[in-house]
Amino acid sequence: MAEERIITVGYVELAGSGGSSNKRKVNESSELEKSSRTIYKDKHSAYSEQFSKHHKAEEFVDKHSGRLGFKEQVTYKSTHKVNDKVQGSTTEYETQVKFKKTVYPNKSASKCNYNNAIYYD
Repeated sequence: MAEERIITVGYVELAGSGGSSNKRKVNESSELEKSSRTIYKDKHSAYSEQFSKHHKAEEFVDKHSGRLGFKEQVTYKSTHKVNDKVQGSTTEYETQVKFKKTVYPNKSASKCNYNNAIYYD
């Protein structure tokens, strides 16, 4: 029976506040950032798998209009690695997807930027 190991490496959460006043200055913001990563390794088949998720949410003040807005970004990354000891080669597959969304309050539409999604095969 193959030995299986599942390792969770790190969890980071950062929170900051630029102030509690409704009248925020242009350089003030609030930010929340979370990251997590999971690694799976099978020692006998020389296969490893890694998955990570990074989430960032932030309030900001638009420099031109002075309105308070909200930005959110989520990145998913998956890596699969296979070592072929007979052939002496390593094959690695990596996929990364990134979503960004920006919302301005009191505006009927939100701006979603899906053009920046990055795909690796």
